[in-house]
Amino acid sequence: MTLHVLLNGELTELPEGTTLAALIAQRGLTPEAVGSAVNGRHVPRAARVERVLDDGDTITLFQPIVGG
Repeated sequence: MTLHVLLNGELTELPEGTTLAALIAQRGLTPEAVGSAVNGRHVPRAARVERVLDDGDTITLFQPIVGG
């Protein structure tokens, strides 16, 4: 079965059962290089492997800003 999600504003098809961590890896991104949110809620790096994506989710991947 296929999921339809909105990834950074673009409709994207993914296999059912895809985790946020797997999506980030599919995109060729390293976990440390990207921040993530699903449906407007921040998903910490450690929780990405457990966050299974659902049909209709809105996912935002972004470059984190660090500094002081």
